[in-house]
Amino acid sequence: MRTTNARRTALSINDTLASQGVHVDPTLNTSASPAWHPDIAEAVDSPEMATFRSVLTVGDQDVRTSVLQELAEYHGYTPDECLERCLHWEDWSVEEWSAADRSTPEAIQEFYQSVESWAFDLMWYAYLQCSGHGFPGSVIAVRFAKSMVTGRDHLDFGSGTGTTAQLFMRFGFRTTMADISAPLLKYAAWRMERHGDQAKQIHLTTAELPTDAYDVITALDTLVHVTDFDATARDLHRAIRRGGYLLANFDIRKDDGHGSQWHLYDDFYDVDHRLRAAGFVRTHNFAGVTNCYRAVDPTRRGFKLAMAADTAVVAVKRTKDRGRAKLRGARSKLRNMLRSN
Repeated sequence: MRTTNARRTALSINDTLASQGVHVDPTLNTSASPAWHPDIAEAVDSPEMATFRSVLTVGDQDVRTSVLQELAEYHGYTPDECLERCLHWEDWSVEEWSAADRSTPEAIQEFYQSVESWAFDLMWYAYLQCSGHGFPGSVIAVRFAKSMVTGRDHLDFGSGTGTTAQLFMRFGFRTTMADISAPLLKYAAWRMERHGDQAKQIHLTTAELPTDAYDVITALDTLVHVTDFDATARDLHRAIRRGGYLLANFDIRKDDGHGSQWHLYDDFYDVDHRLRAAGFVRTHNFAGVTNCYRAVDPTRRGFKLAMAADTAVVAVKRTKDRGRAKLRGARSKLRNMLRSN
């Protein structure tokens, strides 16, 4: 499944808006590399990125050809058809969403359990990470885990097509994949068998996460899609060992426009606060996108007092953000008026 700023086609330090609609095609975008944040630049040039590329390649083919060939072979389309479906995945997703009433949590979960378009989105975005056109969240996560996590039990929550899971396994982690989507889990298992990898799977529709089982959990581009955020946060805290790390991001979208229907939360401060309230302390941030949280005891007195104070801080931050948004809107309106005159 699917960062405040993750879906970016240009990764400059000042580019902080998530892109929507059509994925970029790197073969048609030959512009010079933007001024990357140091966290991104280090990840793109790292040995871990080279390993990530190897996870995606088939034989002597390049990443792009491999991604399209595997999608074509599995789904029965031609590579050219797969390219179109990758680039325009969001239109396809909107069609799948609109095929039924999605006004209840159960109906939203049914969408996740049956969606086919996301395999094309996720595989193409893995390619974009390798080409320097997408935020390299998987590589940043494994680089952190290698250096900071003592244990090797890893859960990829919202594992999608399994590319992050494969990357972690290549560095010696014992990885479990968990997702609500049967089509994505099946495609991931098919890909892994072809690549000589194997990971346990948890289908979240029929099974729960185990307790006290993981040293590190990745939840990349996932948590804004869950229908019960607080229950999910508690489940993740129950599953992770005390002192373990959770790496997560939030693809927040402020509008109700095309392709935002399955982004269920529109306030970063709210979801970040609720995740921490479940028993996590934020310890790191990478490129303003991926947050790292450490699991702590949420019942200790100091933690409860800190979260109570944080509630007031969140309200102040939210008010400031809304004020800035209104000011930007007023400036934009004034510029448009001046241009029209």
